[in-house]
Amino acid sequence: MNESTSSLRSELQLSPRWVLVAMPIVGALLYIGTQTLLLPWETVDRMGTLLLLLSGLAGVGWLITVWRAAWGRWAAILAAVAAPFCTGLWMQIPAALTLAAIPVGLAVPLIGLAAAVTTAVLESAVVIGLLLAAPHSVIDPSIGVVTLVGIWAMVAVAIATRRPTNQLAEWLDEYFRQAQEFLLEAQDRKQELERALEGLAHANRQLALANERTAALRQIAEEAQRAKTTFVANVSHEFRTPLNMIIGLVDLMVESPEIYTVAPSPKMREDLEVVHRNCEHLSNMINDVLDLTRMEAGRLLLHRERVDLRRIVDRSVTAVSPLLNKKGLALDVRVPAELPEVYCDRVRIQQVILNLMSNAARFTEVGGISVTVLQEDHSVVVSVADTGPGISPEDKERIFEPFSQGRSELWRDSGGSGLGLSISEQFVKLHGGRMWLESEPGVGTTFFFTLPVSPPIEHVARPGHHIRSDWEWREGAFLTSRPDSVSDLVRPCIAVYDPVGALYPEFAHQGDAIEFVQVSDLDDLRETLEQCPSQFVLFNALEKEDLRAAMKSLLDVAPATPVILCEAPRPAERALEAGARGHLTKPVTRADLERAIEAVGDPVQRVLVVDDDPDVLQLLTRMLHACDRGLDVEVASNGAQALAEVQTGAFDLILLDIVMPDLDGWRVLDEIVRSQSTDDVPVFFLSAQDPADEPLATPFFLMAIDRGLTLNELLRCSVSASRTLLKLGEAPDLMLQ
Repeated sequence: MNESTSSLRSELQLSPRWVLVAMPIVGALLYIGTQTLLLPWETVDRMGTLLLLLSGLAGVGWLITVWRAAWGRWAAILAAVAAPFCTGLWMQIPAALTLAAIPVGLAVPLIGLAAAVTTAVLESAVVIGLLLAAPHSVIDPSIGVVTLVGIWAMVAVAIATRRPTNQLAEWLDEYFRQAQEFLLEAQDRKQELERALEGLAHANRQLALANERTAALRQIAEEAQRAKTTFVANVSHEFRTPLNMIIGLVDLMVESPEIYTVAPSPKMREDLEVVHRNCEHLSNMINDVLDLTRMEAGRLLLHRERVDLRRIVDRSVTAVSPLLNKKGLALDVRVPAELPEVYCDRVRIQQVILNLMSNAARFTEVGGISVTVLQEDHSVVVSVADTGPGISPEDKERIFEPFSQGRSELWRDSGGSGLGLSISEQFVKLHGGRMWLESEPGVGTTFFFTLPVSPPIEHVARPGHHIRSDWEWREGAFLTSRPDSVSDLVRPCIAVYDPVGALYPEFAHQGDAIEFVQVSDLDDLRETLEQCPSQFVLFNALEKEDLRAAMKSLLDVAPATPVILCEAPRPAERALEAGARGHLTKPVTRADLERAIEAVGDPVQRVLVVDDDPDVLQLLTRMLHACDRGLDVEVASNGAQALAEVQTGAFDLILLDIVMPDLDGWRVLDEIVRSQSTDDVPVFFLSAQDPADEPLATPFFLMAIDRGLTLNELLRCSVSASRTLLKLGEAPDLMLQ
């Protein structure tokens, strides 16, 4: 038996104090019983004496237990042995001797089986001695026999229960040991869990700090991106004015040398052509940079329509043919006759094809290029292949990156800004297609891009259209949190009534967060609101429209729906709406001026040029004279002088700069239109700012609802609107929050 079993057995042993305490209690019960039963006085007196004897034996045993615990167990056994013999002999109750088996049974839990056998031998010796006492037996032989049988029967019971008891002790010891191991393991797991929780809390704090830093860095990056985009756009626009001067003057020197008193020599003419060619390259690069910044800023809009790709390919072939003929390269164009029309931006796709064909012609010296258009399922695949030097594998990985060119001498000698392929790829992606290439060095390169043929998807009201697509259903029993409001589950729907046609294309890129429904008239709006309840109606009013009447008409059609009025004209159409005939973007070429003169329709004899830059005035004057030497050109350096010139004489054409120090071009045009005598003068704006780069803006924001607003509601709406307006610059996506 191992130590743990012995330790467990010792812990399971009966305490001697319980036996010693029970002895006087039994004596007291016997004494009370004799008095209750009204037994003779001698019996009662003997019971009292027995009580004192048992109490004395218990007291002595208690003292021994306190002194020595092991001895106290034997003292308890001896006291238990003395009790029945004293009762039987001294109290003359022989039957009490039969209780001598009880001490044997108590010896097992007090000490063990050996103590029980020892007690049985001791008691048997006493009983036998009493039976053999001379001259007469002290006790009746039958009682003595019963006592002996009871004593050894108790020993037999103890022996019989020893094995189960030991097995039980072993089981209990095993369970106790396992419980201790589990306890230690649980303590270890608890410590590990505490360490894990502490680590998790630390990681959570670090993650929170990282999120804060990430948010701050993201805001910094977004601000830097906006600053970079603004800087690039502004610098590019500022480049246009000096470029306009250089390109215009060089063009005059090369194309119209007769206007100068001294004709340039052949060597000077070659140098001027080099300057002109490089200036055009710089101008094209600026245009590419502006396209790139528009795409990064999300302001590049696609004007899609049904387009026949055959015509776009034919125009691109016409533009590249001079270079192909000059280098003696062959051209193979394969466009099937049954090719369907493609829904795309004609100008942008022609720019992509022309860029690919120009690159192929520039890098190919022997052989030729081929253009192939095929239909695959619901897409059109356009490929431009050449027999040039090919592109190395390391250059393939970076060929579509901005300002990226190959590392070979051929790439560096061929010129280019490295933006054409990057911008072309972005144009294709905006159309929902993709661009890739296949190339083998020394054999040639083929560029591919795809365009979807599918028409635009018309808005159709559907069941549950106003429910957010990312909302997940959860059973109520498992729902741990509830949305703060119904708006958390609702995808906002806004009806856009835009006769101008400027707002809906701008809002299309936010269609994942808000559902925009475009309506064409009031009847369409009424039908749309019946099928698709909207949070509010956004109306883009035409310039000089009766806003009060328009608001009343909208409120009648959209009862109980907020109506918001704004005025956001298309930047490119603003000049036409203001009364101008067109918009010329600097640098202005001689061809631009010739097209403007042709657009007037009537014969042009007198022209007024208004610009605050004297160099521009001089350049445009010379360019106009190069277009027609008989033109009478007057100049004005500011808006006030321009208005004075208009009042003093009639002009057949006015070229008006927009940005001027005193009166800008818009105010000058407004004054010209108000003049009754000059309301038919063709005016063309001049500006280095491309209208497509100007973000849409509205001068006012009107909101109303048919039931009206109480003063309290008016105050609350005003406070909320003012807070929103003040925070617009801090949160670009505030409308989606």
